[in-house]
Amino acid sequence: MKLLTELKVYLVSRPAVDWDQIAQFLDDEDVPGIPDSIRAGHDESAAIVEVSARMCYMSYGRGRKDIADFINNLLASKDGSVFEHVNYGFVVTGVSRSLTHELVRHRAGFAYSQRSQRYVDETEGAFVVPPVFTDGFGDTEEAKQVLSKALDSAAKDYVALVESLEKALPEDKFEAPRDRRKAIRQAARSVLPNATETKIFVTANVRAWRHFFEMRGSPFADLEIRKLAIIILRILQKEAPLFFGDFTIDKLPDGTEITKPKYSKV
Repeated sequence: MKLLTELKVYLVSRPAVDWDQIAQFLDDEDVPGIPDSIRAGHDESAAIVEVSARMCYMSYGRGRKDIADFINNLLASKDGSVFEHVNYGFVVTGVSRSLTHELVRHRAGFAYSQRSQRYVDETEGAFVVPPVFTDGFGDTEEAKQVLSKALDSAAKDYVALVESLEKALPEDKFEAPRDRRKAIRQAARSVLPNATETKIFVTANVRAWRHFFEMRGSPFADLEIRKLAIIILRILQKEAPLFFGDFTIDKLPDGTEITKPKYSKV
């Protein structure tokens, strides 16, 4: 039985700009070209927001010339719709299905592709140890033994169910072998706990990520998903500081971290 205590996060997709097409658009509209109209420089994510925001008033070549001032004005004004044009995608592993049950509740602006328990055999699967057991909350040794026993039992029960159903389900009842395998695994997964490790590809736009950080980075959020929120926030603060630099990260007395934005509910 494999127990995991650390999750992994990979930034795998980011926005891109076709500068030739933007230049053609500006020329066709007879407005100042690059860089007079677009002050974002080589920051493609900021450029996308700038192009879309200036579209609303056709203000190309006018107004704020400093891109940081431009973006902060949008955040302060809560003009959040223009941030929906910029997406970042992450592969996340080493998290529990308990976490992803909460994560997928974030619908607007999010897209998900998650490891399937119907198609993927969980015989060699892993379990995620909740942070309360590993982050120094006290002497949890007795509780760890209870958890370990429960997870070990679930793992063995899953294997036993798979083996039993392999014998019980006749092959002629299914159109293809994969359908039979799927039927076996989807039945056997019923004994797996929320601690079962999963992997998920999640993509969201800037506005959606900001809402996620504000909700799941709060002291009221579950410890595991809060840890995920802080990790992704730190990545995006380096990747796109203009969009996420107003978030502060602080420590609570228990040693865990929380985050709060300067510009709330954009």
